[in-house]
Amino acid sequence: MSRIIEKSALDLFSKRGYEGASISAIAKNASVSKSLIFRYFTNKEQILETIVNREKELLIKIIESVEETLAPAHRFLTWVDVLFQHFSSHAKEMKLLVSVFLHEDSSGELQKYLSRTESGFVYLNRKEEKIIESYLGVKNSEDVFLFRYLVQGALVEYLLDGEKEHLTRGKKMVLKIFKDKKEGL
Repeated sequence: MSRIIEKSALDLFSKRGYEGASISAIAKNASVSKSLIFRYFTNKEQILETIVNREKELLIKIIESVEETLAPAHRFLTWVDVLFQHFSSHAKEMKLLVSVFLHEDSSGELQKYLSRTESGFVYLNRKEEKIIESYLGVKNSEDVFLFRYLVQGALVEYLLDGEKEHLTRGKKMVLKIFKDKKEGL
C-alpha cells in the first residue's frame, strides 16, 4: 500500500510541485483515505524523502554496477547510455528531483531534508567524476562541469516538453564532444 501512496504522491509532485500536492490530494489520487496515508507516513515530507531516497539509491546502484566495467571507455559509454535510459524511464522522478533541488522552502523543512540526503548525491557525483576522468585520462573539473551541463540541459529540455528527442540528441552530443576531447580534437 505504501508504494501506491508513493506513486500517487510522485504523480502529483511531478505535476503540481511539492507545495501543490496536499495529503488530501494524494489520498484522493491514490483512492485511499487520509488516515490510511498516516498509517504509513507521518507527513508529506516523509513521502517525499522516501521517493527521493529510493531514486538516489537506485542511481547509486546503477553507477556502482557501471564502475565494475573494466575498460574506462566502456565504463564511460555505459554510464552515458544507462543515465539517459534512466532519465527516459524515470521522468517523474527526475522532474521531482529537479524541482526539489530548485525549490526554496520558506519553512526550511525541505532544505533540512536536502542537507541530510546530500551526501548520497555527493557520493554519486564523485563516482561520475571518476568515470569521466578515467575515460579522458586526465583530471579536469571543467570537463566534469561540461558533462553535467550537457546532461542536465538535455534532461531539463526533456522534462519541459516530454520530447524524448532531447535525450537522444543530448546523448549523441555528449558522446561526440567527449570522443573528440579524448582524441584531442
